[in-house]
This record gives sequence, C-alpha cells and structure tokens, in this order.
Amino acid sequence: MRASFAGVRVSGMRAGKEPEDEVNLLKFSKMNGAGNDFVVVNRAVAPYVFTEESIRGLCDRRRGIGADGLILLSASRVPGCAQVVMEFFNCDGSPAELCGNGLRCAALFAHAHRLAEGPRITFTTGGGELSAEVLSADQVRIELPLTEDFEACGDVCGFAVFKGVVGVPHAVVRMDGLARRDDVVRLGRELRRHEAFAPAGVNVDFIEFGQDFRDPVVIRTYERGVEDETLACGTGVASSARVLAKFFHAPAELAFLTRSGDILRTRIPDGDARKIILTGPAVEVCRGTAPAERFELAVAEAANATYSKEKDSKS
Repeated sequence: MRASFAGVRVSGMRAGKEPEDEVNLLKFSKMNGAGNDFVVVNRAVAPYVFTEESIRGLCDRRRGIGADGLILLSASRVPGCAQVVMEFFNCDGSPAELCGNGLRCAALFAHAHRLAEGPRITFTTGGGELSAEVLSADQVRIELPLTEDFEACGDVCGFAVFKGVVGVPHAVVRMDGLARRDDVVRLGRELRRHEAFAPAGVNVDFIEFGQDFRDPVVIRTYERGVEDETLACGTGVASSARVLAKFFHAPAELAFLTRSGDILRTRIPDGDARKIILTGPAVEVCRGTAPAERFELAVAEAANATYSKEKDSKS
C-alpha cells in the first residue's frame, strides 16, 4: 500500500506495478463520523458489483482499506424523488437500512463532490427519505425516523431493556459506571443475539445519565453487523434520546458523549415524536484508489447499473 497524504492519495498496487498501470481503479473516500468510519464510493465513477465478500475485503482493517461499513452513493435519476440514493453495508457485508453517522458522512461527501446542489440534501435510504444539512466543514445535521416506538421489554439478561427501531432495531439499557466497564462487548453480544430480539437481532446501546441531564449522557454501543463495540452510533444516540424522553422525562434537547470522545446532540421536535434531529461531526480523512481486481469487483454492465432503490421508486 502506498500513501501520499501531501496529495491526499492512497493507492493499492500489485508488486512491480505503478497505480497508473492499473486499468480498473476503485475511487473512494475514507470518512468518519465521531470515530465511526466508512469507505464512501460515488457510484458514477465506480460502476462495480459489490458482493458480501468484496465488502468484507474492503472493510478488513488488516488486508483492506478498513472501515465499520461501506456507503454507496449516486445522484438520483428519478424526477421528484430525493437528490441522492444511499446504500449502506456493514463491514460483514450485510446490508442495513440506515446508519446515522454514515448519513452525516454521506451528506458531507455529496456536498463536496457535487452530487447535490446546496447544503440541504435529501436522501433515499433503506429507512425512507431523509434530509440532511451541511452546517460547516465538519458539522452535519440529519433527520432520523422513529420507525417503531420504544417499549419496555422487561428483564432481559438481568437488565431493564427498551426496544424500538430508528431505521434499524435498537435495545437501550441503563448502566452505572459505564465509562469504566470492561464487559460492554460481552454483554452487548449476549443481548444482540437474545431470543427476545430474534430473528433480526438488535444494536445494543448502554447509557448512563444524571437526574438533571446537565451533563452529557454517556453512551456505548455494540453494533450488529460489526459484531463489536464501535466508537459511536448515530441511530443509537437517537434511540437513546427517544427512550430518555419517553421514560425518564428528559428534555427535548440532549448531548451525548460517545466512546470516541465526540459530542452528538439530539433534538425531538415539538409535536413530532416520529422524528429525531441529530447533529455531529463528519470528516473526510482522505481520498484514494485501489485496484478493483484486488477486491474481486466486477464491472457492472450499464444496463444493470440502475440501483434497486430507484427501481422501487419508479414502480
């Protein structure tokens, strides 16, 4: 792997070959939102078929580019629909309806790469049509859907658990001494696959908070698809905000301290419990290329390059 950060270029090569000799180069950006990192690809310049195996290879932190997930973006070609189509995949290759930190990164990418005009962008996602606004060079505000409201599940593995869906399913658990605990991964894995949440499983959000909510809510998340604790989870923060408002009389606006040390802020609009506004950082770390053949990426035929979500929009 060759890197030249002065020119913000990262290129993978086969032995004895220069990057210019490679015919099929995957162009990508490496981005992160509060430490939750992604490989982001513009479909217009990367007409490849992404399989589960190729996605796992791209996201592999030792043999690939390394990321928590892959984001594929394209300018919408459907009149009257959202401006940008977003597809999200976990690092294990499985598709997911939505990723909050990923959506912020997608908005920053779409703005920087002119997939949409202006700082306000609408996206077609697996979680529905959502809006985002680029506030500055590294801050993005997004809208997340409360797809299924949270309800108390009773005792699960010795914890009082609240389960609901913000684009993807989440289980929220209150836990004391959270910052110092070393069993989050073990407990997260146990809850994620518990029969109470079968068959899809859940992301598990552990939160700690004071009665007056003056200090940020501490949050740690175990994510399915990554199958580990991540540094931050946007939909997990939004899920926790809804649980705190509904069951613990929290105010409409909250701050959350993530494992990465970043602050994410939420707001539940008056009179609209079905929507949660999330504001936080998004950063493009670098842009680069990698040989498509290294990750077994086949070039898609032009006739088959229309994305499934756009097909669904037309039907």
